[in-house]
Amino acid sequence: MARIAAARCKKANTPSDATCLLDHASTFLRYPPEDPDCRYVAGTALSVAECSEFEEGCLSVDPGDLVRQLDALQGVGKDCQRDPTDVERAAVLKLAGAT
Repeated sequence: MARIAAARCKKANTPSDATCLLDHASTFLRYPPEDPDCRYVAGTALSVAECSEFEEGCLSVDPGDLVRQLDALQGVGKDCQRDPTDVERAAVLKLAGAT
């Protein structure tokens, strides 16, 4: 996720801006890793992003899968939204080379 955030911030001409990096990484950090369903959806979200940003793994992922997974979770009343922890934010910034 740090790689994806860094690539998106580089496109925005803010490659090491902490705010930009956290904004783009929080898309993936919002899924609680302790919940297997949310973790699965996070993996799909990362795969879709890697395909769109780097054209990697595109044969094994369909962006519609992410929408269907999120709809299924919502259909059973599961909320996979949360704020990232300070430790997670710090790790992303370190990995992405924030200044």
